[in-house]
Amino acid sequence: DHREKLLDVIEHDVRRLDRLVSDISNASRLDSELVKEEEEAFNLTKTLSNLSEYLGKQAGEKGVEFITDFPPESIVIRGLEARLAQVFVNLITNATSFCEEGDAVRVWIRRRDNRVLIVVEDTGPGIPEQVTTQLFRPFFTTSSHGTGLGLYIAREMCIANQAHLSYVALPGGGACFRIRMAGVRAIQTT
Repeated sequence: DHREKLLDVIEHDVRRLDRLVSDISNASRLDSELVKEEEEAFNLTKTLSNLSEYLGKQAGEKGVEFITDFPPESIVIRGLEARLAQVFVNLITNATSFCEEGDAVRVWIRRRDNRVLIVVEDTGPGIPEQVTTQLFRPFFTTSSHGTGLGLYIAREMCIANQAHLSYVALPGGGACFRIRMAGVRAIQTT
């Protein structure tokens, strides 16, 4: 029994180290890869809707309510779709992972003129105020299963898409991450 526990601890640590090495490798290649990638027009609403359908099922399996609030029209932007999708997946899975059964994750989009706001918020425990200034630093984590590179990479990918990722504390708990895209690209609705 003691040996099994020890093996479980070792296996857990090996998986964590593997994630850390993968994340460091991905982060170190990020700048050179982003320079090579070309922005293309894509339907932001559809991308988020497709991701939300899949990630919402995962949240539901955990007993977390998953709420989306997307405009009926398509919002087409120019950007690096795969990189932004990676940001959305990171923010949504983070939100879900910190929620408990009965909590909720909400993803919404708003467009005004040539600006778009994407928000991922949850009713989980929130982020302690004393660590909010460190959230986007590489290797900073409050989780025993994270590497501390997810939000750092997400912010860098947003910057590559001329977008701004920020954290907003919610009164009464929960976390809220906002991605703001301004008029630096052609934005249209259909």
